[in-house]
Amino acid sequence: MASVLISYYSKSGNTEAMAQILAEAVKSAGAQATVKRAEDTTNKDLVEASAVALGSPDYFSYVAGQVKIIFDEALEVKSNLSAKPSLCFLSHGGKAKGPFENLMKAVGLTLVCPCVMSQSAPAGVTVDEIKKAGKALVAALKK
Repeated sequence: MASVLISYYSKSGNTEAMAQILAEAVKSAGAQATVKRAEDTTNKDLVEASAVALGSPDYFSYVAGQVKIIFDEALEVKSNLSAKPSLCFLSHGGKAKGPFENLMKAVGLTLVCPCVMSQSAPAGVTVDEIKKAGKALVAALKK
């Protein structure tokens, strides 16, 4: 069964809520979801996953330091991440979207959709967007 790593950093709980919604969407689409905090995510996790989703709050128009460390360390295994389906998600987001997407591409990951954003706790349309992104990620694995 295809596996999706969902790694995130959350201080207020909003990004964590997004990660949990994404995990449910991935499972309902037929893949296994592994949810880990960013500080517990290793290169081995990235390499072994069939697809990767990374989440962060928007801090000063950039990803949280805990998430940036994932990218710094992933450079060592970039060749193993090449063309791996991925997505990113942001809470309280806006200006970090571009840098986040660029970091994903810089380590070889292939984005299946634009970065999903939530200004606060995910609700309504944002929940629908998260679920749609999760389904798109699993669909990319079936191609």
